[in-house]
Amino acid sequence: MLRITDARTGETVDAVRARRGLTRVEAHVERDDLSALRVLLVADVLARALELGGTPVATVADPPAALRARADALGIRRAEGERGGAGPALHVLASASGAPEGPAPGRSASEEAAPMDATSMGANSMGSTSMGENSTDPTSTDPTSTDPTSTDPTSTDPTSTDTAPAGQGPVIPAPSDADLDGVRIEVAPVSGTADPSLLRMILLAAPRRQSLDLAAADLDGARETLGRWREAVAGWATRPSKPVPEHVRQELRAAWEDDLDVPAVLEVLRRVEHAEDVPDGARFETYAYADRLLGLELTRDIGTQW
Repeated sequence: MLRITDARTGETVDAVRARRGLTRVEAHVERDDLSALRVLLVADVLARALELGGTPVATVADPPAALRARADALGIRRAEGERGGAGPALHVLASASGAPEGPAPGRSASEEAAPMDATSMGANSMGSTSMGENSTDPTSTDPTSTDPTSTDPTSTDPTSTDTAPAGQGPVIPAPSDADLDGVRIEVAPVSGTADPSLLRMILLAAPRRQSLDLAAADLDGARETLGRWREAVAGWATRPSKPVPEHVRQELRAAWEDDLDVPAVLEVLRRVEHAEDVPDGARFETYAYADRLLGLELTRDIGTQW
């Protein structure tokens, strides 16, 4: 049974009450940036983990069009459910203590807290955004007006919609605890840039509650590992098929069912890659099985080497 940390209490809880009951995984994204993309990715992997455990899942998300395109490029499956639909909900959203990529509106980069360095992923290894306040319409501050709301710089039009700084897409108010009817799963922010073809691997390799600075990530290591694994899987696919060893299957499941510990899943694959007691056919099945969770297209190069 998958257990996950509920950010409301800090306690680890069962992700679902009934394994065979429909569960909603709702991703809440506030703007079009890498931090929001990470939220969508965590929701995608969470849904995959539940499905592997036999739980039917409806994913829910309404990202801006530009963010949806970035999610498609990352292999994040599109949502098909509706908010407030049937079944209990798991809410995935940016960390309340996180910061968006780049400075918040009205602040310089030097004023932003520096995120933690990314975990290195060499060949042998791998937020809630700060939301600006509504601006007061300058045409509503007529000093001769007797309307108190027109002279109060803090007043806002309740029918107006917040907008983000140019290039960051619309800002959607973050849901409050009162708005969420289920477990709350928080994801730390991301800053920097990276090759889109490596981004899923890099994001999966870091714990989701750890802020990630892509400038400090081992991009070359990620590229080498991903390329090596895909080439190896294509080779293993030509060998006699063998089932996933039961102890390896249990290790994989224990990793992702322990608070969705994806870095631990990757570590299991590293051990299997060189394990002398695992036949090549079983290595292939192991990597194919794990990729149902990871979505790294590890079987992509099968049949392309000849």
